[in-house]
Amino acid sequence: MKIITNYPVAYESEDHIFPWGTMRDNTTDLGFISEVENYFFAKKIKTLDIGCAGGQITIDFKSRGHIAIGIEGSDHNVKHQRGNWAKFHNLNLFTCDATKPYIIIDETNNHVIFDLITSWDVVEHINQKDFDCFFGNILNHMNENSIFCCSIAPTTDIVEGHVLHQSVFDKKTWMENILSKYFIVNELPFQNKVRYGDSFHLLLKKKQEL
Repeated sequence: MKIITNYPVAYESEDHIFPWGTMRDNTTDLGFISEVENYFFAKKIKTLDIGCAGGQITIDFKSRGHIAIGIEGSDHNVKHQRGNWAKFHNLNLFTCDATKPYIIIDETNNHVIFDLITSWDVVEHINQKDFDCFFGNILNHMNENSIFCCSIAPTTDIVEGHVLHQSVFDKKTWMENILSKYFIVNELPFQNKVRYGDSFHLLLKKKQEL
């Protein structure tokens, strides 16, 4: 697979200018992966992780036989060969500004629809002005059977003067006023949580077109 975009790096993002999270995070959870496999009745699936940082959850899906890619807005990990980037850059891990238009295609140039899209403590980093494009890109890579699993931190995050959480709302506002515009919104039904702390976890589905 490969990504077609005019914006390979999120140069304007605070998380690229000050890559506090991406230089530290390498999120994964094998229990979550097992629950996803059960959800899809043990079939091999296509997965996309948005804001993948070190890329570990993508590589863990890959190692279990799934087709898996991750995208990251900052090129910090490419430059520093951190996490899984030295081995998997432009194979399973790609840089891309997720708030600008992109399309993911396979080796025959067909548009890829993913069974599972994930994004862990990333959504709150997206400015409200970019919601339509960010969520529109996700919807463009889903069908009615796809699921989008995410965690959202409802708290502020300012580090050394850098405002990393661009959109801070409580759980009810996220679920009822923001995400419901784009998705069918449900609590994540899985027991295993990929991120903990103050974050809450959701499972989102594409709305049926009338």
